[in-house]
Amino acid sequence: MILSKIFGLLTAVTVARVCHAGLLTDTAVVANKKYDFVIVGGGTSGVIMATRITEISKHTVLLIEAGVAYEDIPVTLHAPALGVRSGSQQPWTWNYTVVPQIGMENRTFTYQMGHNLGGSSYVYGLYTRGTDQIFDKIAKISGDNGWSWKSLVPYFNKAEGFLKPPSGGEWGPNDYKLTDHGTQGPFNTQLPMYPNDLDPLVTKLVATEAEFSKWNNDLSSGKSLGIGTSQATITKAGTASNVASGYLTPAVLARKNLDIITGVRATKLTFKASKAGPVASGVQFTPSPDVNVTTVLANNEVILSAGAFNTPQLLQLSGIADKDFLKSLGIPVVLDSPNVGQNLRDHVAMPMQWEANATTTLDQLRDPTFLANQTSIWQQTGKGILTAAVANHLGFFRVHPNASIFDSQNPDPSIGSDCSHFEMLFRSFITPSPATGFFTSMGIAFTSVASVGNVLINTTDPFASPLIDPKFLTSEVDIRIGREAIKTARRAYSSPVFDGFVVKEYGPNPNAMTDPEIEEMIRHSGTTFFHALGTAQLAPFHADVKAGVVNPDLTVKGVKGLRIVDASVIPVLPDAHPLAAVLAFAERGADLVKAAWR
Repeated sequence: MILSKIFGLLTAVTVARVCHAGLLTDTAVVANKKYDFVIVGGGTSGVIMATRITEISKHTVLLIEAGVAYEDIPVTLHAPALGVRSGSQQPWTWNYTVVPQIGMENRTFTYQMGHNLGGSSYVYGLYTRGTDQIFDKIAKISGDNGWSWKSLVPYFNKAEGFLKPPSGGEWGPNDYKLTDHGTQGPFNTQLPMYPNDLDPLVTKLVATEAEFSKWNNDLSSGKSLGIGTSQATITKAGTASNVASGYLTPAVLARKNLDIITGVRATKLTFKASKAGPVASGVQFTPSPDVNVTTVLANNEVILSAGAFNTPQLLQLSGIADKDFLKSLGIPVVLDSPNVGQNLRDHVAMPMQWEANATTTLDQLRDPTFLANQTSIWQQTGKGILTAAVANHLGFFRVHPNASIFDSQNPDPSIGSDCSHFEMLFRSFITPSPATGFFTSMGIAFTSVASVGNVLINTTDPFASPLIDPKFLTSEVDIRIGREAIKTARRAYSSPVFDGFVVKEYGPNPNAMTDPEIEEMIRHSGTTFFHALGTAQLAPFHADVKAGVVNPDLTVKGVKGLRIVDASVIPVLPDAHPLAAVLAFAERGADLVKAAWR
């Protein structure tokens, strides 16, 4: 309720309007037109693909985005402290709902995914690359060393425009290593702009408590373990970074070989027959269910960049999925590909809160007068509390060796010994914020999990939401890791370092002390970090569709002229916020397309 009032106020204050030459909304302009490449999904990956492919002037591209364009995005999404707190039921998110989760007391909840040009890059907030062992595992799974950590670092760097902190500020050489970053890329990252009360306390925690003594001086180095200063997705101007404004510059939008249409939903892929099998030939789309579909044709490829939910949904609607599943819905089978929509992986989030002896936390933003004043400061200077990051410090940890939670029935799900089991975000606010009081919180992510879900349609209506079932906490080992994470968070905030700042634990259940009680708390209050991926996973060239959906070059197995470049192809879950991985995969994906069509 409080957040909705905030957004109403801010929307009334101003609406961000950015140059949008080159953006189309009239389907008649592109009807029956042929492009070399038709890209479905103008989110993080799609924008990068369109930008990079059209660097070659002979290639024509149509980028199709279901959500809103620049002029429809309110200021709430551009203020770093508010965009990531915007929640669901907003026009710039898909507002999907997961099916009742049997591992979470049959609860259901909304799932925040970007429904705008630029996609979820608007609302991620944090940049972490993850552990090198994760990407080396992906290379092994795919049979392509191009997906290894060493091979992907140039693509991480190509996308990233890291902003070096000013000298004399809060952050110094122990907080980052410039050699671990790209500095010329279109997507800005930087160390947090706005300090908070927790910053010196976290530093003291590392200095005085042995359990938390490992300092990581750059969380993008490929080695994630330890506590380090976060890298926020914030521009030099103090706005939230996003691929749309970063990549789609006025010069890119003016390219004659690029068209972008927004506000239309892809409903089906079209195919033509060949001796080698089906060939993707085009895309059908429409702005609403009561408007006839428009068809555009692709000379070279259709590229799906619709994300971990919408990519498998469109494949299933188009006849690419498990054949028996398709027949049950009366959908003609184009290709029997049983892994489409399977292998859904995601991080469980567990929010914990403490009352704080402070008056300067982000809870101040519930005061309309304070918010209006800070909005004015931010709009005029790009500074102030509205530039606050999701968290100024992050900690990535493995379960304490003495916990002994793994056994033959519940093996360690982490990829390697350098990978974390859980992450802790030291935050100076809680969401939703109570009507009164000041708080600090620990956002906990279970970064190595064994539970695997799926995304399946149950209707041929393309405007109906797919059934999203992450199957959270259906694996016993995930609960065991979660219990240890909560105990670790409590030990951190129980340190004498926080005396005078932390008053007492507030929620979700400070009385949950025994393992069964903590498990009940996790199942009752756990949710998602919105890090879904894997639903069209990679597999080696020599493997058939029973092993995966796409080849190492991201072309769809069994179909010509169809490629997938988005989070759905990533077969294992990085122990990180996956935005950085998606950026790198898209940058390499664009190079793979260019190489195939020189």
